[in-house]
Amino acid sequence: MRRWIVVFISLLVISILLDLFLVVGEGHDGFPWSHIAGFFALFGFIGCLVLMGVAKLLGHYWLEREEDYYGKNDDDE
Repeated sequence: MRRWIVVFISLLVISILLDLFLVVGEGHDGFPWSHIAGFFALFGFIGCLVLMGVAKLLGHYWLEREEDYYGKNDDDE
């Protein structure tokens, strides 16, 4: 797991460095934050982390059941 985190963070750093040195045009001129180097790489990375956190919380509090959830109503049979 730690190896994957190192790989993804290094890819993020490489993406930001390429954005700093290899700017090939103006990009998205409609947004004031589009001129910040690496903004969209960081935005995507943080957005991915937020989505994973929300999915984990959703699964834990809404989808996860107790161990004996399906065996509770066996008295009716």
